[in-house]
Amino acid sequence: MAIKKADIHCHILPGIDDGAKNTEVSLELLREHRNQGVEKVIFTPHFNSDKISVEEFSAKRAQSAELLTSMKEFKDIGIEYKLGAEIYYTINLGELDLSNLCFSGSDYVLVELPTQARPHGMKRTFGNMIRNGYIPIIAHVERYSYMLKNPNELYDLIDLGCLAHINAEALIQKTKATSMICYFVRHGLVHFMCSDCHSRHRRPPNLKQGFEEMRSLLGDKYADRFLSNANDVFNAQTINPEINNLKKPKNMFGVWI
Repeated sequence: MAIKKADIHCHILPGIDDGAKNTEVSLELLREHRNQGVEKVIFTPHFNSDKISVEEFSAKRAQSAELLTSMKEFKDIGIEYKLGAEIYYTINLGELDLSNLCFSGSDYVLVELPTQARPHGMKRTFGNMIRNGYIPIIAHVERYSYMLKNPNELYDLIDLGCLAHINAEALIQKTKATSMICYFVRHGLVHFMCSDCHSRHRRPPNLKQGFEEMRSLLGDKYADRFLSNANDVFNAQTINPEINNLKKPKNMFGVWI
């Protein structure tokens, strides 16, 4: 039996961030998702604690979600949804009440890191979040230059109790980073693939092609595991870390093995 697709990171709620600008775009993106076999989505608009309070963000997100999900056209698409957020990393996240930013009904929180400069205090901040009962999912790890250069930066966070995802475009667009992304997958350093969908032209729905590329590059085992993991997160179930076979990266003569 085919495993249902769930997208746990997308920017499809209308008019709330740099994703879908209105309900027309939202509906078009959701229809394309559905055409690609996606049956569940978690809406994750951007949140930055330096720019907006959790309360104000939650109110705006609720308003945007109500505008979209109350439409007959949305209901006709037949896609399940939950609310979440893509939280921009700040060193004080470990001290914040993030319960309203968790994926609905779960302890999972999606966190975006700075892309170029390695942020200070990651292990302490994520450790505090985990001790507070949250399960951090690190967004699109293929974008972080310091992790591509040294995968132990990612390993330390996964070993701590974090999870991580790649965007589908990381496998669709063949770049010099592709081999390291495959290395991440084989070493259990990533657990999901998401669309991070924003618009029809900027990061469109692409999970169908993404999983086709994963099956081609890495095999059915990893593709099925990633699909199953995303469904577990959507259903607020715990992912058994042993399933993902975490391996510590080793560097020998300048080559990661």
